[in-house]
Amino acid sequence: MFSLINIFCLAVGITFSMIIGVFVLDSENVNTDIQDINSQYIIKSKWKQDNMGLDITTLGPLAKTMKDEYPGLVANYYRFDAVVNIVSVGDKHFRTQISVGDTTLVSMYGFPLLYGNAKQAFTNGQSAVVTEDFALKFFGKTDVINKVITIQTPSDGGKHDFAITAVLKKPSGNTVQNFTGLAYQVYLPMDANQYFQGGDKGDNWANVFMVSMLELKKGVKPAGLERPFAQVLEKYQPPFVKGNLKVQLAPMSSYYLKENDGAVQKTLTTLSLIAAFILLLAIINFVNINIGTSAYRLKEIGLRKVFGGAKMQLIIQYITESLVLTFTAAVISLSLYEMLRPMFSQLLFTTLGHFWQFSLAKISFLLLLVIIVGFISGIYPAFVLSSSNVITAVKGKINSPKGGLFLRKLLLVVQFTLAIVVFISALNVSKQVSYFFHKDIGYNKDQVMIISSLPRQWDSAGVEKMKMTKSELLSVPGVKNVSLSYDIPDGNSGANLNIYPQNNNNFISMIGISADESFAAVYGIKSKEGVFLHYNGGAYIPGNIVLNETAVKAMGWEYPVIGKTVRIGGLTGPLLTVVGVVKDFHFESLQKSVQPVVMYDINETFSRAYRYFSIKLSAANAGGVINALQDKCKTLFPGTGFEYSFMDEKFQSLYLSELQLQKAAGIATTLNLIIVFMGIFGVVAFTLAKRTKEIAMRKVLGADVRNIITIFLKEYALLILLANIIAWPLAYSITNKWLENYAYRIQQDFIPYLFVCIFIFITAFVLITAQCFKVANANPVNSLKYE
Repeated sequence: MFSLINIFCLAVGITFSMIIGVFVLDSENVNTDIQDINSQYIIKSKWKQDNMGLDITTLGPLAKTMKDEYPGLVANYYRFDAVVNIVSVGDKHFRTQISVGDTTLVSMYGFPLLYGNAKQAFTNGQSAVVTEDFALKFFGKTDVINKVITIQTPSDGGKHDFAITAVLKKPSGNTVQNFTGLAYQVYLPMDANQYFQGGDKGDNWANVFMVSMLELKKGVKPAGLERPFAQVLEKYQPPFVKGNLKVQLAPMSSYYLKENDGAVQKTLTTLSLIAAFILLLAIINFVNINIGTSAYRLKEIGLRKVFGGAKMQLIIQYITESLVLTFTAAVISLSLYEMLRPMFSQLLFTTLGHFWQFSLAKISFLLLLVIIVGFISGIYPAFVLSSSNVITAVKGKINSPKGGLFLRKLLLVVQFTLAIVVFISALNVSKQVSYFFHKDIGYNKDQVMIISSLPRQWDSAGVEKMKMTKSELLSVPGVKNVSLSYDIPDGNSGANLNIYPQNNNNFISMIGISADESFAAVYGIKSKEGVFLHYNGGAYIPGNIVLNETAVKAMGWEYPVIGKTVRIGGLTGPLLTVVGVVKDFHFESLQKSVQPVVMYDINETFSRAYRYFSIKLSAANAGGVINALQDKCKTLFPGTGFEYSFMDEKFQSLYLSELQLQKAAGIATTLNLIIVFMGIFGVVAFTLAKRTKEIAMRKVLGADVRNIITIFLKEYALLILLANIIAWPLAYSITNKWLENYAYRIQQDFIPYLFVCIFIFITAFVLITAQCFKVANANPVNSLKYE
């Protein structure tokens, strides 16, 4: 029984450690297959004022200019602008991730090609490089050189053909091809660009949204470019950027782990600690049970010493026994790994490979893990028991093992402490995640359907066509309202705009949202003052904007603000009039505080673009309404396909890492408790066997079953109480540190701590009582006759 407990607990610990270990190794290996990885860097921006730009993008021409003006420092550059559009081949139409960038893509990073010339993957402005998956989806084969794909150009709604000149081998996962977690499938050249129909976007110094990367010359360090960067910015930056931007180089080798304030690294660290806790609990069980059963082997140790057995032989024997048990657990864990692999792949948003596909690094990790666990688990019997006094060992005295009782109690306290910390932390994580989904976010996401497969024609005629389409969609039974917009509140910030209040030369950076007059009604955004954009008989009135409450505060205005004017983009930019103020709503996740927001009509000359139809559905027969909308869309724009999602799904995607942590913490808590309680079962079982005569004597002297059970409960109650005293400050500190990442968060209270304490006490007491009851009820005569 003790061997089964040891093997099972070790198998659970090794399985979880193997899953997390594989995930960590895969994450650490992101970008390692990029050519000259230690010379590759991403240009990051540090803006003086929020909302002026993104930290992951910078000025369009900056990377190219650095290469042109400092060829002794910069070996190469790559810039791209990620877009999403409908790609067509015959009657196949799919919304596809597209990267419009420099033609250095393949040569700079050494991406392997299935077909095409690696030195010149793009042959002209109308060529395209596609991925292996894209070729299979559209053509059913990978050899698609010279095949033609059709993409709609957003500026005029026209369609342009691009000939495929190279096919990329399926990427292993890297920052260049998955910059924001989205895998690009089509790559178009930025030079002589046919997509934007406005020339090379990389030539515009006012464009602050270009992802830019540099390859430095061998031996050149990022510090060597600080002064050149400053000189180039001083020479070329536009007035609104001057004094507001600093750039720095982030190593490509560690970017995946450290981006977004080290979110991935924090997740890996958290999961690794959880795996270490579970494995440590399994090892503690092994040691505890070995301490308990060691007395049975004292005579064996003494006799072996009497007959000439050397101490080293005993050490080797016990270490070997421990390794055999651990390797047995490891074999079982391989089966458990395969069983749990699909579930954890979904949980971790990755694909964990089969164990027979493990690389040498993963096999080495597993072997090292098993050897370390086996060695640590066997330390006590190997080194302590082998040092036992020969005379006392031959007599088989139970108390001979050095410090056995104290060590066993200490390890039980450690077990309970770890389990309580993880349990409390898991409950607080769950409370925070629940808070995300129940807090008033300022808009209603329920029953809002998002259609994203729209034909792109970003001019006045295109917008008018979409407004006519909107009328058609409104005629579908079950559709309550429809809004056409460029932005939706899914965490992907809208435009970053500089707004100049009237009679003020200082600008305020705001998030810009481009939408029509129905946007507030569809999302249930509440008005504080005025109206949500002015329309006259269905036609929009130009020059009107709506602010949120935070924007009004940022302006330093007092209510009422209706009729006040601002300029956008510069002191001579378009003059806009405030016609309404809406109450604050969370356009981004709750990790960030509400930012100043300005909303304007999609027909404004500076914002004439759209991407989504947001459709408010009636609660009844949603499935039938979706089918009707699909039929309507196929009729209205047959060359785009039909892709949709729901706003509550997009909202949920804002908290994928939190949901991931919540599930992982829940699994860890369950495994921790299983291991701890199995350990208690083993220790109590041995203790009862050791104290059989004592219990019999107590019964003979008048003790009843309740008295005997109470003796054992008191012994373990003290250990559990001590564990809670140690665990509570630790759990509070860990949870509080994690909650600091969120602008909006729960306040810790006493309930999770008290719940965990009571749960541990009750479960442990039930388990102990169940084991003690049988022994306490046994006939004392039989127990006293037992030798």
